[in-house]
Amino acid sequence: MSVKEKQEKLVKTMKTWQQLENKAVEQTAKIMGEAKHPLIRLVMEIIQRDSNMHHRVQQMIIDATENAFVEISPDDLVGVWDSIENHIKIEKKTIELAQNSLDALEGTSKTMIQQYLTTYLLTDEEKHDRMLADLELIKRGMFKSS
Repeated sequence: MSVKEKQEKLVKTMKTWQQLENKAVEQTAKIMGEAKHPLIRLVMEIIQRDSNMHHRVQQMIIDATENAFVEISPDDLVGVWDSIENHIKIEKKTIELAQNSLDALEGTSKTMIQQYLTTYLLTDEEKHDRMLADLELIKRGMFKSS
């Protein structure tokens, strides 16, 4: 398969995926309208926001594939790197606080909801930490655009 064919396949896949994300947004809205418990509504809202963000990320992938305007170089990160490093410290602290919270909940009864939500927060903060670590790889020039 040629590079052009692979790119066309990627764009087609992203557009199909975007359609599913749109359906996910509609479905979560429906569930939020039906649900009485605030935890269920909160989970649906989180999923809905994530689906909206996924749609945006997929569009950037499409745009980068079709237009190649999203090229990034290590130099693009240099000007903001001090601020990013400060944010990395914040993310590390939030991970520590989430873990401390889970530790405090361990072995306690009637904390299923708190454990569930704190685990979600920890997972999300760890995701942010990984994303920032990957930006550092770009800054070092280890990720090369093709």
